[in-house]
Amino acid sequence: MSAFAPLGVRSLWAAQERFPVVASEAWGRIERVAEGVWALVSTPLEDRRTLCNGGIVAGRSGVVLIEAYGSDAGARWMAEQAKRLTGRSPTHVILTHYHADHTGGLRGVRELGAPAILATPVTRDYSRQNRDAPNEILNRATPLDTIRPTELDLGDRSLVIVPRRGHTDSDVTIEISDPSVVFCGDLVWNGMFPNYVDATPSRLTQAVRLMRATGAQTYVPGHGAIADGGALDRYLGLLDHVEAAARDAVERGWTAAEAANAYRLPAGMSNWVLFNPSYFERALGAWMAELQ
Repeated sequence: MSAFAPLGVRSLWAAQERFPVVASEAWGRIERVAEGVWALVSTPLEDRRTLCNGGIVAGRSGVVLIEAYGSDAGARWMAEQAKRLTGRSPTHVILTHYHADHTGGLRGVRELGAPAILATPVTRDYSRQNRDAPNEILNRATPLDTIRPTELDLGDRSLVIVPRRGHTDSDVTIEISDPSVVFCGDLVWNGMFPNYVDATPSRLTQAVRLMRATGAQTYVPGHGAIADGGALDRYLGLLDHVEAAARDAVERGWTAAEAANAYRLPAGMSNWVLFNPSYFERALGAWMAELQ
């Protein structure tokens, strides 16, 4: 993927810090969301080592690393940060879905220990098909329930891993009640237009509405700055805007390419970043395929 945004826009997006920053590198920053909860905001327009967002959650009996990131070096760095911040190496790694920018660094995590890898069967199986996939690790992953939420007890706090669909056929979100935080995976993007490459658009919108209904105070997107409820509402507005444009294109008999050429972001979103100029066509094409 190539970044497609003016340099000034990139700098503005990269500087949107909501919480105290405890580590910062060219590829991303770690923000302390609450006691024992940290979020990584990757800045891949500058350096692609981690590539996606994720986080660290610590409890008395365990330390969870959310995502395995886009490279062994990126995942190793996050595991090192987990040990620096908590005094312990990760005991668990949760994968939100199967795309390589979220799973590609599993070997790097294992350099600092042998954490349990938690993933849905679909995520595990599709991840095996990625280029240079760490299959020797994925083959031993613990399968997550795809129907009911899974609670992970860390002693003095619990995480709830909620099965969802929309960005892919098998997404999960990681939800904490106190503090009220949702790690959204790529179901949510903030300041960056979402990738619909494997999306089912109607399910994506439904999943985001259900997350918004939780009333969480903080949403960690798969890409872009940490969001609050207002930011999630704006993102839902964007998803609805894409749907409306796709419906209009179907009525006009346009192709996805023609619809993408005519598409413009909603008012107030002109500074949103495109990873790739094809993303409009992917999004509109996914909706048009579902509508037809």
